[in-house]
Amino acid sequence: MGHKNRERRELKMQRKGQKPRSRSSVRFLVVSVIAIGVVAGLVFGYGWGPASSVPEEHIAAQEGNPVPLSTRGKPISGGHEMNVPSQTYKPLPPKGTPQPDITVTPSNRNLGSVGNKDVVNVHYSVVNQGNQDLVVDKMVTSCPCTTAELSNNVIPPGTRGDLQVRFDAGFHKLEHGEQVVRLVWLRTNDPDTPIAVARFTATIQ
Repeated sequence: MGHKNRERRELKMQRKGQKPRSRSSVRFLVVSVIAIGVVAGLVFGYGWGPASSVPEEHIAAQEGNPVPLSTRGKPISGGHEMNVPSQTYKPLPPKGTPQPDITVTPSNRNLGSVGNKDVVNVHYSVVNQGNQDLVVDKMVTSCPCTTAELSNNVIPPGTRGDLQVRFDAGFHKLEHGEQVVRLVWLRTNDPDTPIAVARFTATIQ
């Protein structure tokens, strides 16, 4: 019965000058519509296309910093001094008690080529992998061209502080091709790492 009905429809279409559609052409049309819908959903529904409004640096921060940000303490800043902090934090946690464990990530950044008048912001994460609050009470940089700011001076276990270092290449008259190394020292209550270091290098252009 169904076969006869299909033959009648095809006969009517031939009389009207229309070609009957084959099953393969109908399937191709359906698959094409579905594919277009999937692509449109990916681009516009998930923000993969130009319509995405999430800043690139925020995406990078989310991907690079899975550790939650500390909500304790206050911001602390540091600048250049002639000497590395010589005195350790006091009092340090007694041995045999819960201890903080500082990790600066990454410990070194290579900025590549930097213009001789550029100002560059360098970002690090200061993570506490221990089981006691990490305290940073002082920061010192190795050069007046470099300043540092830490988002939180108290970092509970399993959280991080965001360290932003500002490098002003125009502070000195640096020559083309000159290699520079700058350091930031953080004084902490971690008995194993009383002075942590964040480092970056650059080539002046």
